[in-house]
Amino acid sequence: MAKSVVLSGANIVLYVNNKKYNEVRSVNLVVDYGEQEIYGIDADYPQEIAPGRVTVRGQVQGVRVKFSGGLQAFSLRPLFQDRYAGNYVSIRIQDRDTEEDIVYVPNAKVSRETHVAAAKGVYSLSFDFAGQIPYFALDRA
Repeated sequence: MAKSVVLSGANIVLYVNNKKYNEVRSVNLVVDYGEQEIYGIDADYPQEIAPGRVTVRGQVQGVRVKFSGGLQAFSLRPLFQDRYAGNYVSIRIQDRDTEEDIVYVPNAKVSRETHVAAAKGVYSLSFDFAGQIPYFALDRA
């Protein structure tokens, strides 16, 4: 009988622009395929489910390391005076053991960053992103 192994958070690696992002604590990714039900006149049940617009949104929660430069050092956000020259970034979640790409978003933009500093705690640095296309493991095979 085949043994199934559950993937845990410690077994993943997050790459931003093909550089390992060691500061990550957790990743949240939502892919909405935008599928909507099509109903007929006076129908209680849908006749079909039509494809719609796909949206990709996510959040990466991490920590802020001293002298790291924050998100600008990873080229996630441009300098403030160059804010209109903001570029796309790639975000890739990979299995640490097999090096399989679990999720790959080649074109994403960081839309928000959140800083939380507790008096006797860890400085948290999180960012939200919106992506264009999500590629999953079988898409990249």
